[in-house]
Amino acid sequence: MASISFDSAGMSKFVYNSVNKKIGSPIVKKIVKFSSVGALGSVTNITIFSALTFLDVNYNISAVVAFLVAVTQNYQLNKKWTFKDHKTKTRKKFPKYLALNFSSFLVNLAVLNMVVLNFGDEKLMQIAGQIAGIGAAMGINFLGSYLIIFAKHKESEI
Repeated sequence: MASISFDSAGMSKFVYNSVNKKIGSPIVKKIVKFSSVGALGSVTNITIFSALTFLDVNYNISAVVAFLVAVTQNYQLNKKWTFKDHKTKTRKKFPKYLALNFSSFLVNLAVLNMVVLNFGDEKLMQIAGQIAGIGAAMGINFLGSYLIIFAKHKESEI
């Protein structure tokens, strides 16, 4: 009987194969790439948010600063790697991307504030609220990026 391995090497191989056209549909490849960029953006966001929070900056201000840095980083990576948009100038699409992400940031901010208001404003609870908010906003970001910001006119271009 064959066993299924859930180790990091097996997951790395799955992600590599999915992204490099060996398996998976075009949308799955985009989701894997988008998720990778999002994971890096989440690490950036949480790192900046945590640093500012531990410097006693208000958690809402920390969330705004962390959002602005992470959204700029994610835009560049998604534009060039996930959606392979090398033609459009950043000044044309970035305002739309920022507007889309701002709407998901409002979801993030609402979740952050609900967590803090319901469970306390200790620093670790603020960080937990930020993580929950990022998770709540991910779907909005992908769908908006895929369907609006980096949309292709022909399916064959994906």
